[in-house]
Amino acid sequence: MKCTFCDENAQYRDRRREQYVCLKHARLEVVAADEGSDGKALRVRRATPADRDIIAALALYFWDETTVECFDREYDLPHLPAFLIGEGNEIMGLLSYAVEDDALNIVTLNILPQVQGRGGGKALLEAAMAEAQRRSLTRLIVSTTNDDLPALYLYQRFGFRISEVLPGRLVEHHGGEEAGFADIPVRDEIRLEKAVTDVR
Repeated sequence: MKCTFCDENAQYRDRRREQYVCLKHARLEVVAADEGSDGKALRVRRATPADRDIIAALALYFWDETTVECFDREYDLPHLPAFLIGEGNEIMGLLSYAVEDDALNIVTLNILPQVQGRGGGKALLEAAMAEAQRRSLTRLIVSTTNDDLPALYLYQRFGFRISEVLPGRLVEHHGGEEAGFADIPVRDEIRLEKAVTDVR
């Protein structure tokens, strides 16, 4: 799905105008919270090896690559365990993870714009929490960028706390600044964590 205003992949949906926008054309605005869902419930399921192609396609859609670097490691997304979310047989988002010592590391969480705002992010985080509990891990960890205000909103609403900020980490990784959400320069890695026992 392309941005309403240019040829870039849409990353977000403006629910008031029903327009889809890329990082450059997204803007942050204060609006009243919706109390209900605007569609059918989204279903979460565990990914299987047969889902590797769709995971790779989602990674390319959101990141233009199938590898992600976070917490000083590089991960190959199609080969990580993941939870998928969608309607019927259509996959519309994912949360991939890796187990690191006592933590479940959320490597990526992305949902296609057309189903954003329907509780998919929270449902995927709840699946990650249940997986961490099942494995007797003590915490969830996640890394995001300084510009990703929607992600910071989601994680902190779910109970994550900022544990570390690595200034300039993304500049080092990409060899310079890149434009991110609402044209905020992508510079810093922000790490967050949540205790597994801290169930919401």
